[in-house]
Amino acid sequence: MSGRRAAVVPAGTVPPGEQVLPGQVVVALLAHGRRMDTYDARDLDRGCRSVVKVLRADRRHEPRVVAATRREGEVLSSLAHPHLVRCYEVHEEPPALVLEVLGGATLAALVEDEPLGLADTAGLGLQLVSVLGYLHRHDWLHLDVKPANVVVDGGRATLIDLSLVGRPGEGRPGAGTRGYLAPEQARGTGLGPATDVWGLAVTLVEALTSDLPHGDEATWDSRRRLPVLHRRAPRAPRLPAGLVPADVGDLLLACLRPDPAARPTLCDVRRVLEAHAHA
Repeated sequence: MSGRRAAVVPAGTVPPGEQVLPGQVVVALLAHGRRMDTYDARDLDRGCRSVVKVLRADRRHEPRVVAATRREGEVLSSLAHPHLVRCYEVHEEPPALVLEVLGGATLAALVEDEPLGLADTAGLGLQLVSVLGYLHRHDWLHLDVKPANVVVDGGRATLIDLSLVGRPGEGRPGAGTRGYLAPEQARGTGLGPATDVWGLAVTLVEALTSDLPHGDEATWDSRRRLPVLHRRAPRAPRLPAGLVPADVGDLLLACLRPDPAARPTLCDVRRVLEAHAHA
C-alpha cells in the first residue's frame, strides 16, 4: 500500500480531467486565490494549453469583484501589445478569462536567485515602459506592477494580471500589493500614470537589488485596519551605494517621490534606460 497521500482539491475547485469551462479541460489547479481560481487547461477548440482564471463561487455575489473580473476581460480582449498577456475568451457566467500560456518564469522568481545586471534590467524596463504607455494611452492603469506580474522568457517581458486595472482618478483605498503600493493608492485618490511609474520603479529596484526600496512593510496609511500603535511608516527609499550609475539611481529615487506630480514620466524613464539597455 502506498504511503502517498492523495492531493487535496480545495473546496469549490474543479478537479483534473473535468471541464472548468466549455471546451477547457483542467490539467491542474495553478492557484487558489482570494478571488480567482487559476487552472492549467487543455483548450479543445484551439488544440493547445491555456490558462483559465475563474471567479471563485463564493465571491460571485460581490458586485465589485464581479465588475473587476469583467473589467480585466474587457481590457485584455480589446487591447493587444507584444508585452501584454493575450486573452482568448471572456465568459460572463461564470465570470472567467481564457488566457495564453507563457513560457519562462516570473521576474520575482528570477531575482529571488540573484539580482539582474544593469543592462538586463534596463532592457526589461524599456519593455514595461512600452506596455504601460500603451495602457495609459487607452486611459487604463495597471495598478499592480511588480515582479510577480512580469513573466520573462528569453529576455522578453510580458505583463500579466490586470485584476486591479482601472481608470485614472478615484480608486478603492489600499488596493494594491504591500511593498509596491504608491501613497495615492493607499488613499484611493489621485490615481494616474504616475502610480504605475511608482510600481515600475519599485520593480526595477528589486530587479537590481533583490530588495524592496521601502521594505516589505510599505503600506503607507492603507494599514487602516490595524491598531494605530502597530502602524509603521515605510523607510526612506534607498539603493546600495555604487550599485548603479548616478543617472539611473537618481531616476529611480525620483520615481519614488510621494507626490505623483513630482515623479518622472514614462518618457523620462525611457530616455535614461535607453542609454544602459545595451551596455
